[in-house]
Amino acid sequence: MPRVSVVIPTYRHRDFILHTLDSVFGQTMTDYEVIVVNDGSPDDTRAVLGPLIEARRIEYFEQSNQGQNKARNYGIGRSRGEYVALLDDDDLWPADKLEWQVEFLDEHPDVGMIGGTLQAIDENGACRRKGTFTPTIEFETLFAANPFLSPGQTLIRSDLLRRLGGMSLSIWGADDWDLWFRIAKASKIVMVDRLALYYRLHPGNASKQTGRLLRACCETIEQHLRDVPSRNRNRLRFENQRTLYEGLGSVLVREARQQLRSGDLRAAMRSVKDVSSLWRGILLDRRIRRAFLRHMVAG
Repeated sequence: MPRVSVVIPTYRHRDFILHTLDSVFGQTMTDYEVIVVNDGSPDDTRAVLGPLIEARRIEYFEQSNQGQNKARNYGIGRSRGEYVALLDDDDLWPADKLEWQVEFLDEHPDVGMIGGTLQAIDENGACRRKGTFTPTIEFETLFAANPFLSPGQTLIRSDLLRRLGGMSLSIWGADDWDLWFRIAKASKIVMVDRLALYYRLHPGNASKQTGRLLRACCETIEQHLRDVPSRNRNRLRFENQRTLYEGLGSVLVREARQQLRSGDLRAAMRSVKDVSSLWRGILLDRRIRRAFLRHMVAG
């Protein structure tokens, strides 16, 4: 049995997948298996991966297009490792990622998931902004923000992941954040201030679907607020809505303002509808309301 199962769902990223796999094959820790699940990609991903499949460097599976979370769960179900590492098909790992994360979980049996920081890169691999470091991660601190922009930053105990049922199939885009909540209720999550992922920014990022992602995040938060004492819910809800407004809502508001200026009323209405998940915060939280008015008036 391998120590680590690396699970990579892939869809329409034939130009990136080989670079992603090279970053896995270049790991200093070599006791792993690689499971690639093609989520019904319409491009020639199968042909691109052909030599690796024939050389048995990867285990390759295909499914009809059912979404990244379903592909991840399929790969988790086929995995044999003690730990599971989830990696997106356009991101890269630094060479020591698996080594130091495996060592950490070996030395800390009470920790269910270990994560590190990220470095954003562009399509050509040039470095952009750095990700943030969150020194303390507990169930209630997760409402303030998602500490891991990508599951590729993490390593998870496979028995814990299976016990929790893997990724939720009812959540799009925020299924990783939902998983962190569920893990935090069952075990410890630790983040180390050490590079664990090169996160690639490009026009095809799923996170670019701002309105849909915002709705998914709000639904995820409301679901987990049920497990919070009632006296803390509003505080945590508004903390979360401030974060979501700053990262996603403000983008939609600026878009609506520009669309109104250009006379595209229909597009502006769609943008306003997309931000409606945050209306409670806009109406009741002074900080969010001020930012909303500023963006509507001044851009």
